[in-house]
Amino acid sequence: MAIDTLEQMQAIVDRSPFNRWIGVKVAHLGPDGLMLEVPWRLDLVSSPERNSIHGGVLASLIDTAGDYAIAARLGYPVPTIDLSVDYHRAASSGVLRASAQVVHMGKQLITAETRIADDQGRPIASGRGLYFDSGPPRAVAKTTGAGQQ
Repeated sequence: MAIDTLEQMQAIVDRSPFNRWIGVKVAHLGPDGLMLEVPWRLDLVSSPERNSIHGGVLASLIDTAGDYAIAARLGYPVPTIDLSVDYHRAASSGVLRASAQVVHMGKQLITAETRIADDQGRPIASGRGLYFDSGPPRAVAKTTGAGQQ
């Protein structure tokens, strides 16, 4: 079952405490893929001298966008088995926009590509992920936020 609406996709994205913490929002969902947005925030900065977002956040956003582009087709997210990231410039302010599309959909192995741009459209990072589809999850574990029991 494919995911057809922004609301359905946002509900899936919001199941992850990490996605909620970095502020992932679904900005576009269509047959060509999806776009996620993450606002620049001081607590995501790794280099105060450059005022730039940590590369791990960018890599996570590439992985997340690729996974949810696949989830839009399958109806559920899948685990990542390989990820390649190229950094093009520091993300120093504004909204980050990650556009992802499925490149190849095999029986179990799926490839997605993601490009991150700043709010002026300049390339920040790009990457390609390989994901494994073993079928829909049997049960969904309930997650709690940090400090919750």
